[in-house]
Parts: sequence; structure tokens; C-alpha cells
Amino acid sequence: MSNSAEECTSLAGAGGALAMAVASVLSLLDLAFAASLLRGLAESALLLLSGLICLQGETRLFYRYHLVVQENFGFALKPLGRAATYFLGGTYCAGARYAAVAEVAASRSPFFGLLWYTCCLLMILGGGASLWAWHGERRNIALGGGAGGSDFDA
Repeated sequence: MSNSAEECTSLAGAGGALAMAVASVLSLLDLAFAASLLRGLAESALLLLSGLICLQGETRLFYRYHLVVQENFGFALKPLGRAATYFLGGTYCAGARYAAVAEVAASRSPFFGLLWYTCCLLMILGGGASLWAWHGERRNIALGGGAGGSDFDA
């Protein structure tokens, strides 16, 4: 049972990271409707970078870049740091999309909006999964099941 829950948590976390990268691509596709091209490019680049960094933290997929992520983006290696990133990205993207739709009266594709809000939801769910993993680690250490026991606040 515990192994299944850990797999679901890991899958949800990786889904949050991938959703952040997909939101980056959607942000690039939405540049034609953006008020500021530079803001849209910066938003897209930040979402893509954050998504790939968190994906590395979740899965250790990019072996060659693990040391770079560890030295420069240590938050991505901790569940609490990834949770904060997912929550911030998800709520920002939902708010940005809501403001953009309210600002422009022209109708946009409902499919695009559905994809956008699905990515936002997946980021928030990934944040919840990372919080759950962080809580599980702390509970495991507090009960004495963790290795080392000295890194209680990590």
C-alpha cells in the first residue's frame, strides 16, 4: 500500500513538472495575443526552466545536469521547494490566463483555455504531492525510520 502511494506521489510530482513545461509552450503559442512580447518570452522561459529543473528534482532524468541543479537550484531537490514552485507557477498561470481573457474581448479557442487550466491544475496537484512527500519524509524521520536523523528540517 505504501509503495503504491509513493508511486502516485512521484507520478503527480512529475506531472506537475511536465505541466509547467507544457504551460511554457502554451505561453509561447499565446504570444501573438500578448500585450508585451518581452513579458511573454520571459514568462515562457521561466516556466520552461522551472519545469525542467523540477523534473530533474523529481526524476533525476538528466544525469549530466544533476550537479548543476544541486549547486544552483537546490530547492528543486527538496519536496518543499518543488511544492512551492508548483503552487507559485500554477496560481500565477491561472491568474495570468484569467487576466488575459478578461483584458481581451476577442474570443479565443476554448481548447487552448482547457489545456492552460489543465496545466495549472496539474501544477497545483504536483505541489500537493510534493507537500505530501515532504510530510512523509518528516514523519519517517521523526519516527526514527530515516537514515541519519540529523537532517530533520531538510
